[in-house]
Amino acid sequence: MNLVACQLTLRAGTRTLVDSLDLALEPGEALGILGANGAGKSTLLSVLAGLASPAQGRVTLDGQPLADLPPLARAQHIGLLPQGDEGGFFGSVADYVTLGHYPFGDPSDLAPHLATWELTELACRPLDTLSGGERQRARLAQLAMQQPRISLLDEPLTHLDPAHQARLLAWARDEAEAGHSVALTLHDPNWAACHCDRLLFLYGDGRWQLGTPAGLLTPASLEALYGPGTAALWRKDDRIQPV
Repeated sequence: MNLVACQLTLRAGTRTLVDSLDLALEPGEALGILGANGAGKSTLLSVLAGLASPAQGRVTLDGQPLADLPPLARAQHIGLLPQGDEGGFFGSVADYVTLGHYPFGDPSDLAPHLATWELTELACRPLDTLSGGERQRARLAQLAMQQPRISLLDEPLTHLDPAHQARLLAWARDEAEAGHSVALTLHDPNWAACHCDRLLFLYGDGRWQLGTPAGLLTPASLEALYGPGTAALWRKDDRIQPV
């Protein structure tokens, strides 16, 4: 299943965030999206999920315009993890995770998804009593419960401790190796180097770059992306080869 953006232009008011982006999410690929705050990363994921419209261009799913698909049909193929939830859910963790299977009707087995994200002992707890990291794991379990062919994750490492960050990135890698497509916004270039097949740099002024971690991740490129002094973010270890 291919999600393709053609000549995509994104704007915020009069400001052009992304200009004429051509991007195809390939099955079996993990794409990392990097850029400073406000560069258009969240906007891009919303457009790729069909929840927002671009200023110009279009997005297709297996050749069909994404805008022509009803929301339920999109949700059967594309899963979006936004930066945060709006709150207001007063049910249990199990109830919340089960909602991930809503596009398909009756839920499949919940237990494996709870176990993967270490939520089994929290399943009966009200969601709003969880810590930020526990709630983020519940959100990830809900996405996994949806079993999308295309997963779009906006800053999925938020609130997670290092162990769960590593688990999330391993899950994304497993999804790609299973033939699915994953796109995730990241701020740590080292995680991007180890877990992504390609990277998309968004500069927030219309410019963008698409390439491999080996080709894009250099101290100079990070300073061009984030600003002076940010080259220290890159801790390249020649023993670790980018995916």
